[in-house]
Amino acid sequence: MLLLSVFSFISCRSNSIPTFEPFDGSSATPFSDAGTFRVWRELLEEVTLANKPRALLLDHGEESLTLRINLIRSAKKSISIQTFSWEFDEVGKLILWELIQANQQRGIQVKLLIDHMFNEHQPEVIALLSTLGPSFEIKYFNPSAKRLSPSFIEKLSDLTIDFHDHNVRLHNKLFLIDNCIALTGGRNINNHYFDQVIGMNYKDRDVLLILPSSTEITNCFYSYWNSNNSISTRELIDVKKLLAENNFSKSLQKKRFFEYDIFKQISARASNKKYIHDQFVVPLCEVERVEWIYDLPDKVDRAPVSNSAVTTRLLDLMKGAETDVVIQSPYVVLSSDIQKAFAELKQKRNNVSVVISTNSLAATDNWITYAANYKEKRVYLEELNLEMWEFKPIPTDISNMMNYQQLLTRLPFKRELAPQNLISFKTNKTLPEFSVNTGIDKIKTRGRKNIHLQTVPYLSLHAKSLVIDEQIAFVGSYNLDPRSEIYNTELGVIIYDETFSSQLKQSINNDIQPQNSYLIEIKKERPLLSKINMILYRISESFPFIDLWPIRAHSSFELKRGKEPVPPGHVDFFHNWKDVGNFPGLPFFTKKQMSARIFKATGMIFKPLL
Repeated sequence: MLLLSVFSFISCRSNSIPTFEPFDGSSATPFSDAGTFRVWRELLEEVTLANKPRALLLDHGEESLTLRINLIRSAKKSISIQTFSWEFDEVGKLILWELIQANQQRGIQVKLLIDHMFNEHQPEVIALLSTLGPSFEIKYFNPSAKRLSPSFIEKLSDLTIDFHDHNVRLHNKLFLIDNCIALTGGRNINNHYFDQVIGMNYKDRDVLLILPSSTEITNCFYSYWNSNNSISTRELIDVKKLLAENNFSKSLQKKRFFEYDIFKQISARASNKKYIHDQFVVPLCEVERVEWIYDLPDKVDRAPVSNSAVTTRLLDLMKGAETDVVIQSPYVVLSSDIQKAFAELKQKRNNVSVVISTNSLAATDNWITYAANYKEKRVYLEELNLEMWEFKPIPTDISNMMNYQQLLTRLPFKRELAPQNLISFKTNKTLPEFSVNTGIDKIKTRGRKNIHLQTVPYLSLHAKSLVIDEQIAFVGSYNLDPRSEIYNTELGVIIYDETFSSQLKQSINNDIQPQNSYLIEIKKERPLLSKINMILYRISESFPFIDLWPIRAHSSFELKRGKEPVPPGHVDFFHNWKDVGNFPGLPFFTKKQMSARIFKATGMIFKPLL
């Protein structure tokens, strides 16, 4: 009876909520494939003449998507893409459609290299793409069982036979147009990275680079493209069989790629010369120098490694810091090497500040890595003296970080009706009510919920960036965790320029303002209880793989309304800041909190795999 009641509730819920109308292929406003080639050609001529690259931060998801569509439409020769994840949802299919049009209508060479682990692509679609001609190529990095869509048994067998080979992945993100315009950063390709989900969206960061010389980044791309781990779709067993049988749909109709007609505004902007010029060309910053850093593809054959190229270069830069290091990473699990580097930096220059911006448990998409962070925070705060901030899922400034109003008013997609999209955290009651324009009238949304679905759109930090002394900036795919350090291949760009570095630092500083993040700090001293607790948790944490004592000496702090954000150690700190616990916004018995506590207590043996 209980199951019948649950299914009845889901069915009633689905039937009572209106959803976005499916796209039937007869849109009155067809997509334009006109790019703005002349805008980019003139810019490239200026960059080549000055022999100085130009760079632009891309913090807003929809703007970054618009730029990608424009660049595809503006390409004259080639489009090369590396990515860890490419989901064939609305955004994924939009980009795929634009690539097909560029290739089939204008003869643009397209090369796509996609890691295989989390990409569940239909063999019929990939078979179709494999027949578009020699100038449209797709390869998968390290595919399981040499299949596009292996069965569960095949995946399990592959994992059991060679765990090492299955575990190492290509984590690079690179979007390269005509070998001279590049995008790199943290964004994969799906709805979550471009502000299109009524639910979790990633607050991510790309950098646009206009390059006078492309030799280095082109060499990087082809080192992966020609790697033995990169397998053409035509060599995958299930795709090869489909191609031989020739039994799949050959349709390239638009309605096959568009389930919903939701990108009219983005499409129009992507072909609007003035918009592209004002939004992406004018703000470009001429920078002194760029340095590409990337792991070679043989890292996956050597992993786990102790001296990967990206880790080594970033550690060298941080060790040379004179005043401050500002880091933003969605996951923070410091290896012994990185902890040692921070400790040596503090010993060498005690006045150097190290600030880290990361996710709170309520905001993170990975409670396992958060649990490891939670277990080791005492070391980070007390021994390494790091300043740590944890991002809120609904920061006060969220409307400046994404197209928030759209997600509060948009009709849901059918799959967004599924119960698993419901969040478990509590919305902050101190957030001001948010007025939204429905097109008919203005209404106030209590609890920040979508007006149709009553689900909360929220953000999870996914940007990976670093600023040193406001002189050196890094943007890339590298997370501050063991997986990026010793297993996955990573890619990013170091930009040596004071203006650009200041812009990046300001972007991160906006995220760690008290209205947007919790400050992590040691709790208020309580003479006897604090000493007893310190003894017990130090004993507990001294065991190598278990840490059963549940009470931590640190906590999350939120600035009280109207109070000054005085720093830790100030006489008014505990008067101005409110202790909101280690997992603010999460009820005790939520899956996230209980799972994180259990993993912290018993699962640290798996730290190298995080």
